[in-house]
Order: sequence, then structure tokens, then C-alpha cells
Amino acid sequence: MGEIKSTLDLVLEKTRNLTLSNEEKLSLAREKLAKRVQGLCNRYLDNFLPMSHLKNEMAKIASNDRELAYNFLKKHLLAHFDLDSDNSLILSALSEVAAYDINLMTNLQKEYQSEKENTKKAFTEKVFLALQERGVSGPAVVANLNNIPEWDQFLKSLRKRYQERLKTIEND
Repeated sequence: MGEIKSTLDLVLEKTRNLTLSNEEKLSLAREKLAKRVQGLCNRYLDNFLPMSHLKNEMAKIASNDRELAYNFLKKHLLAHFDLDSDNSLILSALSEVAAYDINLMTNLQKEYQSEKENTKKAFTEKVFLALQERGVSGPAVVANLNNIPEWDQFLKSLRKRYQERLKTIEND
């Protein structure tokens, strides 16, 4: 009677003579490098990996892959950049590890925050004036901008405008 083979044995038998082309090998190596750098980046951004370890891990990457690895690092860090958040970890890694000029990004974020705050003050004053006209005033009155559709529209257009500018900075 014949031998009973496992599924693994059958698969190995059928694929014994298959090999990867050089392009496939390069593609797999590139994917592996991208995942490694993304993992380092995520651990750094989650405060599980200090800057010094990030630098060391990036320096350990083979010299022929290092430029690509730094490009992956820049890409992952820039993808996490948020105009409404504290980006100090991202900016310090970009400048210290990836040797990226962050001046344009910091200036853009300051400009965004300034425009947002100035417009917020104007909207708040407008709300207080409308409330005073209705007879509502006093130190306990707080303007709730989240209920104003114009404020939401302004924020959406502001974010869109600055995100477009951020994309042009990233692509340069």
C-alpha cells in the first residue's frame, strides 16, 4: 500500500524546484526593511524606544540599505505629523536621526496654530455678543464653538489648506 503524505509534504514536493527571481528577492528585502523601520518608528513614538536606541538601531542597518531605511523613517515620521498635536518626538527624530530640516514644518505648525487661535477668539467674541443680545452674560458663560457650523467649516478648510502645504513640504 502507498505511503500517506501530509499536506506539508505534498506542498514541499510540488514547490521544490521553485525559486524567487532577483526582483522578488529585492522586493521581499525592501518590505522586510520597511516593516523593521516602521516597527522602530512606532516603538519610538509610543515612548518604548528612546532616541539613542533609535539612532543605534538605524546605524545597525546594512550600509547598502541605510539610505532606503532613512527614507522609510522619514516617511513614517511625516505620516504621523499632526498640525493639532504635539509633534516634538517626531520633529526631534526627523532632525537628529534622519537629518531632515524641520524649520519649514515648525513654522507651518506655528502659523496654523496662530491662525486657528486668532479665528477662535473672533468666533468666541461673536458668540458672547450674540448671547448678550439675548440677555445671557456673566463670568460663568462659556462659548461652545463645537455647536457652530461655521466654526466646523472653518476648521475643515483650515486643516485642508495646511495639509496641502504640509504635503508640498514633505515632497521637497
